Amino acid sequence: MSYLQLPRMTFSGYFQADVSTVNNDPRHFDNVTFEPYFQDLQESQQANGWWNPVGTGIFRFRETAVRTLFDKDGMIPSNQDPAMKLLVGNATERASAKIVDVDPDWQLASNLYGLGVTLVAPTGQVVLRAEYEANPFRDLWFGRSSASGDSGASAMFQSVLTHLEWNLEGFDSPFFEQLRAASEDGLLSIRLTTYGFNTSYGENEFCYGKLIGAIGPVLADEPRSFILGRRFMPTTRNGAGDLASTQNIACFSAAVDQKGLLNLDLSNALPLADHYLIKHLGPMQIALLKDPLTAQDALIGADAYYPLAELAQSDHVQWNWGGIQQVPLPENVRAVMDELPFALLSGPNQDGQSVVAIRESLLGLEIRPEHFVFRLDPNDSSTNHAGTTLYAARYGQPLANQQINFWTAAPVTDMDNTPVSQPPGTTPRALLPVNNVPSFAVQFHPPLPVTDSKGRADVCLQGPEVMDHPREYIDGQLYTISYNFSGSDPALQQNFDKFAVLVFSSVPPCPNPAWNDVQPILQQYANLYPVMSQGLFDFSQQAQADANAFIMRFVLDKDINDPDQMPVTRDLSSAKRAMLIRYFDQVLESQGRPPSLLHMFGKRCPTRGGAALRPQDSRAAPVSDLPGKSRGPNP
Repeated sequence: MSYLQLPRMTFSGYFQADVSTVNNDPRHFDNVTFEPYFQDLQESQQANGWWNPVGTGIFRFRETAVRTLFDKDGMIPSNQDPAMKLLVGNATERASAKIVDVDPDWQLASNLYGLGVTLVAPTGQVVLRAEYEANPFRDLWFGRSSASGDSGASAMFQSVLTHLEWNLEGFDSPFFEQLRAASEDGLLSIRLTTYGFNTSYGENEFCYGKLIGAIGPVLADEPRSFILGRRFMPTTRNGAGDLASTQNIACFSAAVDQKGLLNLDLSNALPLADHYLIKHLGPMQIALLKDPLTAQDALIGADAYYPLAELAQSDHVQWNWGGIQQVPLPENVRAVMDELPFALLSGPNQDGQSVVAIRESLLGLEIRPEHFVFRLDPNDSSTNHAGTTLYAARYGQPLANQQINFWTAAPVTDMDNTPVSQPPGTTPRALLPVNNVPSFAVQFHPPLPVTDSKGRADVCLQGPEVMDHPREYIDGQLYTISYNFSGSDPALQQNFDKFAVLVFSSVPPCPNPAWNDVQPILQQYANLYPVMSQGLFDFSQQAQADANAFIMRFVLDKDINDPDQMPVTRDLSSAKRAMLIRYFDQVLESQGRPPSLLHMFGKRCPTRGGAALRPQDSRAAPVSDLPGKSRGPNP
């Protein structure tokens, strides 16, 4: 059950996601047809570089604090526990985390890299330092509120906190004693729900949104990136195309713990009213249906369900309890719940009848993978394959001996991220890339896995030995691959429950690269990220790139989980990365500055808090401020 397991800490506040939007349009990747105004802010009907062309990719918490503690019995301890006064902060003394899409053609599973999480006492004592294990968000939907586009979107990240560093000296917290005792493998489970994102350039809250969080124990045999439990799935769609109930309730997960508590995570499910507050839908209750075939929107009487509790619909529960509601289950319900679906009911009306607002998926079926976003690289045999585990369940119980099928989507162009601009002639001229070709590039081993006695199936995704340039100006190819049970009883799935696989293009070895070999790569990044090419230095120009060879070499060689890694988008193949590193090694050698001197920087980026070197200037000047954004040191 992860963070739904007790004891549990909930927190809330705000997040910043300073995403860069020039690369949101895949046509901007074409160096040949790129125009300078693609780096400008959008104007009226002219898309230009969209709504935040100078974004840094930064993701971080702001004004986030612990709201409530639930002990191992589900009770709220007194406010005397010092953990109630903690702030939830970012890592200190390093760059902020980065939020990254796997590909411009799949902006539906953004990941967090290099996110450090701290719990800080009012005295400044850092009680806990931890690392968020990179996992993308899930259950993204766009119609949660009346706002349009990204401002109406909502999603949730779930992962584990690793590398826990506790500092409890003088900090007497019974809650932390319980939490540490309940968790296994030296990890903690964390969930972040994000919504209410402001995309209005120039406003004070631009690129900020609401954050609702929860932290709980980790049990070793459970998935880390989702709840394997009771999966509520709508059977209708809203105006935005999301799977959402008639009352606009989205999919969500619940789980029953060993104490017989039903824990429902509604943080990403209930619709929003004005100011992104929880919308009240009238009287609603949590129930267990007596007939497993009772459908959503059915009108039923009191004899058709077991009533359990009133559904709490308030911003208090959302903000202070993490959007999680727990319901004790009576013995008669626990005795039959493994064969029947839980549901949320609207009503009852004056005739004593209620409407099934949303219920568990038909037959209680669920199938989800632990990892679902991959980068495969034919240039490196060690990274041209990846593994994941699929979990299958029925009414929250492991489902054994189930065959799983995979199928790649048909060839498709990205129409969602390629708008037509006005006036005529300002729309990017590059041809639209086609995804999912050539077919059968990604193979699964075994091709038709079967779940074991624990409802699990391990699979390996294998990339091709060679990948051409099917999208021409964008490296590699994006594949979206569906998965489900074979046979006539598939599980109903959320819109974006798919594998997203980026397969890089093959690149011939280049042991002694010249500027002409690396310039097109650097030109593309200079085009797409003006915060770098305008705010620091234009590395598409040889004189400036060579003058800053130390910096370039340093950030190119960072691990994918390091917030300083270049490029921020993590979309550079191993062959191209090796080519760039070798080029800058050669430059440093010609300057009499061996790359071994890089150790002087340790783990810190040498440009943190200052700009890079210009070829005509040996001093590091302050980073220029770009309109509406702070470009100082990363806290």
